[in-house]
Amino acid sequence: MRIGMVISGGDVTGINNFVFQMSRMTQADMVLFNGGIPGLLENRHQEISQRDLVDYAITSIPVMQSGRTTRKLIRPEYELIAKHLKSLRIDVLIMAGGDGSLQFLHTLSEFGVNCFGVGMTIDNDVFGSDYTIGFSTACEQVLKEVSKLRNTGRALTGRVFMVELLGGYCGELTLQSAIKSNADFALIPECQIPPQELAERITQRLSTQNSVVILCSEGYTREYSPGFQGAIDTLIKQIEPLIGVRIRKTIIGYGLRSGDPTCEEIYQGTIMASEVARCIQSGMRNKAVIINGSNRPIPIDLISMKKRLVDTEGHHYKLAKQLHIL
Repeated sequence: MRIGMVISGGDVTGINNFVFQMSRMTQADMVLFNGGIPGLLENRHQEISQRDLVDYAITSIPVMQSGRTTRKLIRPEYELIAKHLKSLRIDVLIMAGGDGSLQFLHTLSEFGVNCFGVGMTIDNDVFGSDYTIGFSTACEQVLKEVSKLRNTGRALTGRVFMVELLGGYCGELTLQSAIKSNADFALIPECQIPPQELAERITQRLSTQNSVVILCSEGYTREYSPGFQGAIDTLIKQIEPLIGVRIRKTIIGYGLRSGDPTCEEIYQGTIMASEVARCIQSGMRNKAVIINGSNRPIPIDLISMKKRLVDTEGHHYKLAKQLHIL
């Protein structure tokens, strides 16, 4: 068997282990396509051995390049991709990415290509899935940053820190990172806090502790467009006059995509690969594999894939409310 692998959208480190596990569980020849969907069009591929994959599996060094495209492909381009895959004797194409990437697969499957999709985005915003590859490692990067800010806030007390994270439309990364790092507030698109109220809460918190750490999604102020950074600049101008304290800002940005994958990242990628391998070996076609609320991987139809927002009735949202993070 020959399996083609492509990643589309933002890069994450946890994908290496998924590719390795697919190779190990299926004993297939792995063909990697560099550059995402444009790489498929240009047939930019390379074969990689299991010997190399095992060495890269738990590292942050990319085994393949991702890529983006902002336009919808036309029929001749889908036909060209299908032709490339057939000439390479690819039996299954697996794409890792967000909702747009998985919708691309649904269309490609109509041209005779057996397609499987897996959620891979640090925003963790794939519909129906409670976990996407890259999310745990991104949360870990936030934890490390908050820990450093707490240290400097203890050395010189009275500081207020605001940290901008990726997540233009979905606040899941900011929400869960705030809970896991014991940040003071999570500013997410799904839950707006009036500036005056936020200022009062910051002042109250600052009266009982050495520092205040605020995590902010890049889409919180509704200014977001792809590539935008600076939501915290807007907020700082609103909040500083109300609290009378200078706010120190940090934009972590693309560093969230890197770092050594966490144990949770490795585990989630492994169970996701195990379900994809099971589906392929049982003869299933054209599925996406998601991780459900019970932490079990399940296959769903590709057509079902779309973006999701924070579940305001979900456990994490309710816990954040209880902790007065939101």
